[in-house]
Amino acid sequence: METQTYLLEAMQTEILARLPLKTISRFKSVCKTWKSTLESAYFRHLFLSLHRNSSSSSSSWSLLHGADELIAFHGCKTWGLPKSPASLIPHPFKRYLCGDCDYVDSSGGLVLLSDGGDESYCYVGNPVSQQWVKIPPPPPSDPTGDDADVFGLVTRLDDDGVVLSFKVIRLVSVQWTNNDYLLGVLLYSSETGIWTSKVVHCPHQITNMYYINLNGTVYFTCLSEPGVLAAHDFYSESDQFRVVQLPDYPDYSKDYKRTLTMSGGFVVYVRSQAKKDETVLKIWRLDNDDDTWQLLWEVSLQIIGNYAPVAMHPFDIATAYLWNYTILGHQDCFIDESVCKKSVDEIWDPRSLLDFRVCIWFCPFVMPRWMKPVPRPPQAEMIDTTSLLSYATAIH
Repeated sequence: METQTYLLEAMQTEILARLPLKTISRFKSVCKTWKSTLESAYFRHLFLSLHRNSSSSSSSWSLLHGADELIAFHGCKTWGLPKSPASLIPHPFKRYLCGDCDYVDSSGGLVLLSDGGDESYCYVGNPVSQQWVKIPPPPPSDPTGDDADVFGLVTRLDDDGVVLSFKVIRLVSVQWTNNDYLLGVLLYSSETGIWTSKVVHCPHQITNMYYINLNGTVYFTCLSEPGVLAAHDFYSESDQFRVVQLPDYPDYSKDYKRTLTMSGGFVVYVRSQAKKDETVLKIWRLDNDDDTWQLLWEVSLQIIGNYAPVAMHPFDIATAYLWNYTILGHQDCFIDESVCKKSVDEIWDPRSLLDFRVCIWFCPFVMPRWMKPVPRPPQAEMIDTTSLLSYATAIH
């Protein structure tokens, strides 16, 4: 009898592990036994091993320009979402549509919203699970807190892509001295529930605040020294930016179009060059350990035109997205061509006076491969999307 019960439970677990995450999350409410099973480390590893080997199991993702969605991928077996991840962010929270709660950043499947009604507050949450953490303002004892803008979100993930913690970044000040660029920030940690201040030094002036972030590290490209990156891990104790030369440094040719993006857990640098009868595409990957670049692809595409690299597939390093009034490499994706045209034309306007530009304005919003509750800071208030929408409507 015990053997029969064990076999039935094992078969039940195998069946559940083949279902999408959204379905699994609902089954947690069936009974205590199912909840315990579905939240166990064994079940998580089983689920990931089964879905890792499926060609259609890549997690859902969206490519964003600000709060506008250019490319969307959904319907995969990992999540089973009927809509793209970005479409799950309620419209009142999207920038330019309503001044009450603005989309600011995303990392590790979490989204950061600023509060336009009360700028001292912001929110971090998962739009799929509809869980949100209300981030308190900096302490009154910090004179810089009131003037600090909500700037960014970084997360720390484990090997399975589970969010272990997050940090909210508020930008306090930027200052250029004779030989040093100082970035003053306030950091809120989900592990401690408190704000701390930090000043990070960079030998080059950061000329705009656009960036990408990956596993706790923020990467800037537009510097006073063209052809380099400034990177800082906000989970580290260091007060210095790392300076990384791009692989084609110091080639400043305006014939190139360049994009810094992410794929497969790495920072990826993509460069295209239009020639008379072809387009040459090169793709490099940044080594996470020693900041060296590995050339992954150098291909000549039999397409004529000034194709601009937009992004890489977040999970498939062999898929790149190029734009010249059409998107190349978009199997199973939804493309909003009107948004693509507007965004790309704005970035690569031929009237631009910049001699060297690396585009980092297209940022992926990627759902994690496993759903876990949003990390809850000590004494933080947790609310759902409905409550947050009601609040935004009341303020408006």
